[in-house]
Amino acid sequence: MSNNNTPSAQGSQHTHYDVLQLPRHGDGQRLSKDEVKAAYRRALLLHHPDKVQSGALKHSTGPTTSLYSVDEIVVAYEVLADPEKRHAYDRALDQNDRSGLKGADGGKGTHIGVELYDLEDLVYDEVRNIWSKSCRCGDEQGYTLTETDLERESQHGEIYVGCRGCSLFIKVLFGLVET
Repeated sequence: MSNNNTPSAQGSQHTHYDVLQLPRHGDGQRLSKDEVKAAYRRALLLHHPDKVQSGALKHSTGPTTSLYSVDEIVVAYEVLADPEKRHAYDRALDQNDRSGLKGADGGKGTHIGVELYDLEDLVYDEVRNIWSKSCRCGDEQGYTLTETDLERESQHGEIYVGCRGCSLFIKVLFGLVET
């Protein structure tokens, strides 16, 4: 299966859709759990270190390598197999596409693991009415949330927030107080 968004082995950024070789736009919302699971299994077989060593992705002049790690494949599956996580991830990808924060391949990039925070762990800016958290990439307000973001996800009590400066995500837990 050919995928124009598949990055080269030099470390280009990639999305969870790239990792599992699944279509992103339009068809992404209509992917069945069985399609995601089949793609997950295919990716594990293709990129598993034991399988790669048998020659599946061997470079002619260098050591055996794989485009994606097993961890990246597992994270991609966990996000894309869960409709709520996939919706949040798609929204973050679309938001970053619109704001121009994308990698060299045009995608947002992937993240290995998601750090978990409570809303009270973020800094609240009363003037701008936003919550923010610095990111490891150095962006002091890499992760930002507004009251509107929280209201939109109020029934879930959690929200995934992508860094505006890199490909990392955090998960923020919160509860709305009735006033």
